[in-house]
Amino acid sequence: MESILEAIGNTPLVRVRRCAPPNGAELWLKLEYRNPTGSMKDRMALAMIEGAERDGLVSAGDTVVEYTGGSTGPALALVCRAKGYRALIVMADCFTEERFQLMRALGAEIDVVSSIEGRPKVTPQDIHNMVARAEELAKEPGHYATDQFNNPYIIPGHRDGLGREIWEQTAGRVTAFCQGMGTASSLMGVSDALRPHGVFIQAHEPAGSAAISGGAPGPFLVQGWTGFVMPHWKPDKVDHLEPIPDDEALEMTRGLAFEEGIFAGISTGANVVGAHRLAERLGPDAVIVTLAVDTGFKYMSVSPYADA
Repeated sequence: MESILEAIGNTPLVRVRRCAPPNGAELWLKLEYRNPTGSMKDRMALAMIEGAERDGLVSAGDTVVEYTGGSTGPALALVCRAKGYRALIVMADCFTEERFQLMRALGAEIDVVSSIEGRPKVTPQDIHNMVARAEELAKEPGHYATDQFNNPYIIPGHRDGLGREIWEQTAGRVTAFCQGMGTASSLMGVSDALRPHGVFIQAHEPAGSAAISGGAPGPFLVQGWTGFVMPHWKPDKVDHLEPIPDDEALEMTRGLAFEEGIFAGISTGANVVGAHRLAERLGPDAVIVTLAVDTGFKYMSVSPYADA
């Protein structure tokens, strides 16, 4: 490889057996934590920067500004470092310390926003406050906001990358895909790639802030999810919406590590909870794919790993 950026994507697909329901569908997990920063957000960061470069929106030495729940920040820091840009990341103090450490290690400057509930609980207002601060910082000369909630390059990137890989790795056998939502861009991109083939698409949202299905906003533990209706969300691209409780997500995260040897973050546990329910509903003829979104190393200071 000529650059670390060539290591982004083409992640392995692994069968989940012990954490799958007996007599249910095949359940497969795409190990997105095998990307360079341990997260699927490396794909997003690369798509955003390369799209901006193609359209002449960034110049050498510019500062790239983004708000993050913790995984986009390190990903953008890595891509910016590899391409010669500065990374200025806005993040609330409710997210895990490991995320801050990783961004600093990759050379990012961090602007910290005070959170509503404090670590480890995230609220929709925390996300809105980060967005507002990033918009303010991006007004400075030589600053460019990637603005992941509205960025036009991400969904096509996931369609042509993540969605294509899932189709090819399953040899076209995949019948359902499910995933939780931060920006919703990866879910929308995968839907664009797979739904034309008749693949069933299920979205996940936090049960404690199930705003998309009409619930009230509130705090939740699945870092990386947002708990509100995001701009990329398109209900006509999704067949079913499933709320996932925090306690079940934590239990499944622990189970994946103990039973499957899959050491991933809480959003991965939440995804597998949703996939497990879907596998029970669809039965043994279905082939379900979901994502191991990021590595468990970003969660060592919080439950379930801090309790292990």
